[in-house]
Amino acid sequence: MKTIEWQNEYTVGVKELDDQHRNLLKTINTLLEEQRDKYEAAKFSPALSSIIHYAYTHFATEERYLLQVHFPNLKQHVLEHIDFIMKTVGLALRIESSSGDELRIELLRYLKEWYSYHVLGTDRHYIPFLASKKISKP
Repeated sequence: MKTIEWQNEYTVGVKELDDQHRNLLKTINTLLEEQRDKYEAAKFSPALSSIIHYAYTHFATEERYLLQVHFPNLKQHVLEHIDFIMKTVGLALRIESSSGDELRIELLRYLKEWYSYHVLGTDRHYIPFLASKKISKP
């Protein structure tokens, strides 16, 4: 499965968030690269745990910024974060108890699609709120 290349349009205008988005993308790409040819449980589980942990950390940071600027769609944004964690953990648990590649491929595809959808879609909505409070790149 092809990796995702960082693009300037992924930028949200806050260095800390952009750095975290880059790191999350790097972690997802590592999993995509490691699992390109065949399933290796010894590499898959730790890499997936790393994605979940890093996403959780990033979401907390992002939500802190959104609280600070009184982002009106914060509740919906948080629900999307929770949905990501729940779906990713759910698929990971199902993969551990299966022997086929279908779930693994479904999870890898989900991670790629979610990243692009969330960063290029959902996250775009808060950019004006951060900019209006002068929260931007140094």
